[in-house]
Amino acid sequence: MARLTQSFRLLPRPWDPSAPGAGEMGEPGLFTCACCGLITPGRRFPWHGDGPGPVCALCNILQDPTRPAIEREAVLIWWPKLSQTRIMTLTRCAHQALMQTLGNGPNGQDVVWHRAMDAIASGSDTAMMPAQCKSALAVLRALHARTAEARRRLETTSPRLLATALLMANRADPQINESATALMDGIRLLPLGRLHNGPTDIYPALVREWLDADPQPVMT
Repeated sequence: MARLTQSFRLLPRPWDPSAPGAGEMGEPGLFTCACCGLITPGRRFPWHGDGPGPVCALCNILQDPTRPAIEREAVLIWWPKLSQTRIMTLTRCAHQALMQTLGNGPNGQDVVWHRAMDAIASGSDTAMMPAQCKSALAVLRALHARTAEARRRLETTSPRLLATALLMANRADPQINESATALMDGIRLLPLGRLHNGPTDIYPALVREWLDADPQPVMT
C-alpha cells in the first residue's frame, strides 16, 4: 500500500498518450480508481503508461499539470503529512456529498455548483447553503487553507508554473535534485471542482455520474 501511495503524485512531465500500451485498459465500465480508491463509471485513464492501475478523470490531472485549463481546475497546497491519494479521496468524497445535497439533478444545478466552488476557493460566506453541506464544506475549506503555505514556500500556487520550473531544473546537480525531491515530498495538488473539455466544464456531470454509480452517502 505504501508503494502505491507513493506512486501517485504530481508528475511534472505530461504522460505521453502515444506510448506503447497506452489506453489498453479494457472497455469502459465500472472500475475502482487506483488513486482515490472510489468506484468510477465510464472512461478510465492509464497511470503513466504502466502504473498500478487505471485512474478516474479527476486523478488523471495529476499527470497532466500543463493542461490548458489547469489554473481553473487545481491549485497547489502544502501538506507533507497527507498523501496525494488521501487528498484525492477526500476531495472526491466531499464533492459527491456536496452534489448529493445540492441536488443530483439536471444541468441547471451547475450554476449552484460553480457558485459553491467559487465561495470555497475565495473564502466567501457559505451560510446560505443547506446545513447538510457542513461536513463537505469543512473538508474542502481545510484542504484549501493549505494553499497559504504553498504560496509562502513557492511564491505561487500554480501547478503549471511548478511543473515548468521542475522540467527546467538541472536534476543532475545533487543540490538541485535534493531540493526538488524535498519539494515534491510536501507539495500536493488540490482539485477545485472543475474539469474542462475545451471550453466546457464537464466536472458537475461527472460527479452526477459517480453518484448514479454509487449513490450511498459518502460524507455526513
